[in-house]
Amino acid sequence: MIILIMEVNTMKLLKDLGIKKKGKRGYRYGLFLCPSCLNQIEKIKKDGLKAKYCSHQCYGQNRIKRGPYKKKIFINKYIYIYAPSHPHAIGTRKLYVAEHRLIMEKNIGRFLNETEIVHHKNENTMDNKIENLVLMTLSQHNNYHSKKKRRKTNGQFKI
Repeated sequence: MIILIMEVNTMKLLKDLGIKKKGKRGYRYGLFLCPSCLNQIEKIKKDGLKAKYCSHQCYGQNRIKRGPYKKKIFINKYIYIYAPSHPHAIGTRKLYVAEHRLIMEKNIGRFLNETEIVHHKNENTMDNKIENLVLMTLSQHNNYHSKKKRRKTNGQFKI
């Protein structure tokens, strides 16, 4: 029985295989042992000494997964919280959820639908206290904001 003690995340050179021709040039090859799958791999010696694993698959199984860059981020005057397991998470990697939506979901005890909007009563999007939040449908929310718009005498909206 052979027991190998290896440095973590490095391939161990088992045997120098000598120079082999590859095209017009000769390269020194070696036999390496992968620390993850324990397979013996023949590689160019200088590449094998730099390599940590035999393949991308072995690297993926052993890499340390990093967490979020930030637990809380600000996008377009809203606070977003890191919640990758949430079904309505947004972003390129689906990691963040608006804080006011999380607070409302916790208060009502279920996930919000796509048509439900959480409205801020005082219109301060950073104020996410439950007293300041109201659950509305999309149509109710549009009606609420359309009533606040003023028109000029010619019928156009004021800006």
